[in-house]
Amino acid sequence: MTLGSRGDMEPYLALGEELKDAGNEVAFCMPEQFRSLASEVSDHFFPMTHEYLDLIDSPDVKKITGQIGSGASRIITLFKLLRETSPIQKQLIRDQRDADVNFTPDKIIYHIKCAYPVMAALRAKRSVELLIPMPCLLHPVRDLPAIGMGQFNNKLWNKMSYTLTNSAMISQVVIGYGNKILTEWDWAPLKRKEVRDFLLNKVPVEYAISKRLFPQPQYWPERVKVTDFRERNKSKHWEPSEDLIRFIEKYPNPLYVGFGSMINAKPKEVGQALILLSKKHDLPIFINSSWGGIEIDSPLPENIFLVRDIPYDWLFSRVRAVVHHGGSGTTHSALQFERPQLILPHIADQFLWNKLIHKAGMGPLGFPIKKFTLTRFEEKVLELLQY
Repeated sequence: MTLGSRGDMEPYLALGEELKDAGNEVAFCMPEQFRSLASEVSDHFFPMTHEYLDLIDSPDVKKITGQIGSGASRIITLFKLLRETSPIQKQLIRDQRDADVNFTPDKIIYHIKCAYPVMAALRAKRSVELLIPMPCLLHPVRDLPAIGMGQFNNKLWNKMSYTLTNSAMISQVVIGYGNKILTEWDWAPLKRKEVRDFLLNKVPVEYAISKRLFPQPQYWPERVKVTDFRERNKSKHWEPSEDLIRFIEKYPNPLYVGFGSMINAKPKEVGQALILLSKKHDLPIFINSSWGGIEIDSPLPENIFLVRDIPYDWLFSRVRAVVHHGGSGTTHSALQFERPQLILPHIADQFLWNKLIHKAGMGPLGFPIKKFTLTRFEEKVLELLQY
């Protein structure tokens, strides 16, 4: 049971495939838009409303994720969204319960964005487990602040940041939205203290992230485990085009550049910079324009190839290096093939992956996308190519 973009689906699909191969019956509860993706693993699919991903693709959300406009304007937009999205959040919880009631699983393995499993565990004694594809979200890390809570190297602030993050998450999603519909099921309202205690002290948690990037803190509780990033063989469901094969044969080891579902304030400038670099340095490049974070004018130079919806386990084994936004999935996919990475973080955990990749010696320290300039980008790409 998971919410988010494509990157939020893959660790759960990978775990589902593993469980299915071990003889278990597996179902997925995801946004409707991922039905065909989930069918690659299981015939059992229970949709959540398509409105969630429609919302992610809206101008207001893009303004926040792309850090477009002033900080104050983005905060105002965020609070407006919190008010306007209440009906969608409630429907997501209802959809999640429908999946539980209709499939009646022995265990629900869920993403932290899903509120229903917490409600079901505390009020219906359902067996649940958290799968989290990023650190610094729930359990405190002494030398790192919680995701989205600044870059301060202060242990007191780091500790406080997790309390603030957990309180905001609990109050808005589980308490704020959940309690408003619990009466529909004749369940008692949730209390903030019991939800917080459940998340921090009772629910089993797997952090599906690379120990190479993030070794497990020794002070974490026994029921919390850092395992490794979960990734399935996606290329077995996909075939490359003849044009793609010809490009690889003519230009082996190209650079890959893509920002996933992220957008930014300068998509045309980024596209122009890539064309200039490809010409100036005779550099072949795969460009993934995806949701609009990179805009490319045609005609394209011969040594640039546009890709879209391509499995990274096929592509990254054939590239020289990877430039991306710093999503957990892209970071780990490039790491799997030992490819150097340059991360230009947009939001949230992407700043953390930027630091961890650089610390691991897998690439230069990137800069925030909002500080993009041709000179800075060229300097970092050339540094990347030296790894």
